[in-house]
Amino acid sequence: MSAPSASVRSTHVSGTVDQTVEARVLEERARWAMRIHDGLTQTVTSAVLELQTLRARILVDPPGAVASLSAVEAAIRADLREVRQLLFDLYEDQRPPEPPLATFVDELLARWGLPARVLIDGEPDAMPEAVLEAAHAVLAESLANAAKHAGTLDVAVFVRAGADGLRIEVEDHGRGITDPGDGDLHFGLSMMRVRAEDIGGTLEIGSTPGGGTRVVALLPVGGRGEER
Repeated sequence: MSAPSASVRSTHVSGTVDQTVEARVLEERARWAMRIHDGLTQTVTSAVLELQTLRARILVDPPGAVASLSAVEAAIRADLREVRQLLFDLYEDQRPPEPPLATFVDELLARWGLPARVLIDGEPDAMPEAVLEAAHAVLAESLANAAKHAGTLDVAVFVRAGADGLRIEVEDHGRGITDPGDGDLHFGLSMMRVRAEDIGGTLEIGSTPGGGTRVVALLPVGGRGEER
């Protein structure tokens, strides 16, 4: 059998390159979608929920309503800074450093007004960047879901850093996942699973109506995400 001609080989190489470029573009689009969802979507949703409560509060507690408005304004201003950073990153391909995990959890709890019980064991900030990115995403979405859907302030967060990776548990004792048609909730859950599986990890969600929800993520060191 004769060897393939140069034109055939060139076409094959070109097709492979095109597929690689397309895969990279899709991966980058997914990364930006996750970043926007993990950050801006959560804070904007929190501001909307707070504004909704102010409709009634402003009639009975004007000073408290003004204080809440100031908090909402601060959150929106923070969103504007994040938008500017996103635009900068798009042009410069630079990402701001993530805060320490304990600080990040505290900021999330303050954002959602959750007096959660928090236990962080080990040194999670010593984990590889890919593991920490996935951890931030899982924690952000889990606590956002607890605040928006659980109907309870009884929330617990447990993070354990070991030689093999991170274990994250977020548990609430609220109403559980009762609305199968809630697109926002299920999109968030899917995003969490993608973030965990993207670095070779796992995500389990246990929930029963009236029995609360428990999210467990295992994010290993040396997973696929660290090879990129």
